[in-house]
Amino acid sequence: MKRTGLIALIVMMLCCLPANAQLGGLIRKGKQAVDKAKEVKEKVDEEVKKANGDVDFYYMDAHRGFYSARNRKIVFDDLHKTGERTGKNVIYTIEKNGDVKFDDGTKVGEVLAGGVVNCHSTAPYLTLADNGDVVMDNEVIGHIDDEGNVTFDGVPMGKAPGIDKQIAAYIYFGILFDKAGIAQARATIKEERARAEQERKQAEEARLRAQEEQAKKAPTQGTQATTSKSKSSSGSGSTTTAPKVKEWTIEKGGKRGYVDANGVVYDWSHKKIGQLPKSGSGDIKNGSGSTIGRISSGDIYDRSGKKVATVTSGGSISVPGSNATVAEVHAGGRIDTKDSKTLGYCDARPYVWAVAIIYCDFFNF
Repeated sequence: MKRTGLIALIVMMLCCLPANAQLGGLIRKGKQAVDKAKEVKEKVDEEVKKANGDVDFYYMDAHRGFYSARNRKIVFDDLHKTGERTGKNVIYTIEKNGDVKFDDGTKVGEVLAGGVVNCHSTAPYLTLADNGDVVMDNEVIGHIDDEGNVTFDGVPMGKAPGIDKQIAAYIYFGILFDKAGIAQARATIKEERARAEQERKQAEEARLRAQEEQAKKAPTQGTQATTSKSKSSSGSGSTTTAPKVKEWTIEKGGKRGYVDANGVVYDWSHKKIGQLPKSGSGDIKNGSGSTIGRISSGDIYDRSGKKVATVTSGGSISVPGSNATVAEVHAGGRIDTKDSKTLGYCDARPYVWAVAIIYCDFFNF
């Protein structure tokens, strides 16, 4: 009896195997069909977006939505959590007369001629200047360049390539932020910059202390040799030492270095990595002495002889093909682009040295 039951069980299992295999095949085919349908839908959605003139915008690196030029709609990825539109995208529509309507039909702002943007019951709330500056309460708080890069107080904020700058200003500074949020963010940025400057000063003080300690530990015979040389050169019994060459700190993108009054460029460990012309005009050389550029009367050229920048005596920087200022050397050697992005620090003189180091990046800082 037991043997008969065992045989029956084996037969049943063998009969089930093809069925299970067939079921697995159906599941795989079903999954492939779903994936294919998803792929087709994504392609269709992409084509529809192109037809509508839809352009994506990002906050920092996160996708936040798109603007439909044909429908004049700002469509956010955010969904309504309550009400009749629960689960649907948050949408703002810009009417032809400049009124901005929320998706419940309420007027919430205006986008008017002259770069004026009104919202949050404030008129004018902000103004977009012709050069892309975002002005609020008579102060520049941000900038939108021709590539759609949005900066806030010099800090990268997002990207809206292809979207009208005035509409982008409304999105970033009128929807994603209000005045209270802007004030808070600016205060945070100010604190961070002050902290970074304090850390920079402390690091510089520590470096100078380390140099002094190293000088104190110098071998006695070295000191005697220097003293003897000084005596013989002065022709008297007094001891003199050569004055220490002035140095300026270089900071860019987390890297540090130094440049002295003779135009010698050092990395963070004080290893020589280059030479700038002492007179302010002449060849720019790397650490091995090879010419990598040239400076002539405020004009900076690369190793091929192509002009890459021009620096005025006041520190304004322009590039070939335009006399417009693209960046400037400010107090303390801070070099900012026109959209207030800080490239780095180098308080060297002449200004053309700082520009060759920071803006033109001849020494890979």
